[in-house]
Amino acid sequence: MQWDIGNKKWLKYHVPDTGADWWTAYYPSGNMQRPTGPTCDGCHSVNYDIHTKQVTEWNVGCERCHGPGSEHVAHPSRTNILNPSQMDDVANNDTCIQCHSQGQPHTKQIEGKAYDWPVGYRVGLHLADYWQLEDHTLGQTTFTHFADGTAHKNRMQGNDYVQSVMYQHGVTCASCHDVHGTENYAQLRKPAQELCLSCHGPSSPNGPHTVSLEEHTHHKDGSAGSQCVACHMPKIASEGVPGSFVSSHTFKFITPAMTEKYQMPNACTSCHKDQNTAWATASMRHWSQQSPWTLQ
Repeated sequence: MQWDIGNKKWLKYHVPDTGADWWTAYYPSGNMQRPTGPTCDGCHSVNYDIHTKQVTEWNVGCERCHGPGSEHVAHPSRTNILNPSQMDDVANNDTCIQCHSQGQPHTKQIEGKAYDWPVGYRVGLHLADYWQLEDHTLGQTTFTHFADGTAHKNRMQGNDYVQSVMYQHGVTCASCHDVHGTENYAQLRKPAQELCLSCHGPSSPNGPHTVSLEEHTHHKDGSAGSQCVACHMPKIASEGVPGSFVSSHTFKFITPAMTEKYQMPNACTSCHKDQNTAWATASMRHWSQQSPWTLQ
């Protein structure tokens, strides 16, 4: 079973035998014959032991992101606990990407079992030593990727994010999200629009290089179309809960022309459902400060 967050109900869950996750080739078809240890428990627990099948704690507890904590509990100090925020940006992001990504161990099978999580990785280690992000061939649409390399499946925020300009410049998942919980959607540190504009306001050196937000979005300020995430984080990752779409985390603008080339959704016609890609492209060609080369 899987929980549909949007509709607040349980749904039947079964990963197809073919054309889906890589590990299905190593296990029977029936859910009851597929072991949860290799496929699920590593990310849904703390310190899952592949030999004893024991855990320190079920679900995502403190030690999942901060490492062993008994000494810290006995003698609270900043020096005896790992803190991802004090690590370099790669290690910081690895803390999240370890579970928010699609990939496989370098050896594929470990002791005869296919693990869908990075066995052996602990916070502070180098994730790439234990985990290979799912490979993709440009131009091909697969279960995991759209043809341009954007995530097609859910739980692939990490696969998307490592392609982004922000990742390259040292921005971390924690720059936007507070995993300890907030009142905002997706545990964002601020409401989405406020968060984006804190770094990308009009006339900001980070862009957009316009006097006003409306000049950049060509939508009325405050409207759905003027929201940064509407164009830069469209909900297009669909291979998950039926009818539930996950936001892209490449932050790239997917043009209507890319829909024509790669049969992938774009933000324009996903919102303007009564229009087509030709209309969207033609409309943007009349926008000021919009290079025609970026619409291809």
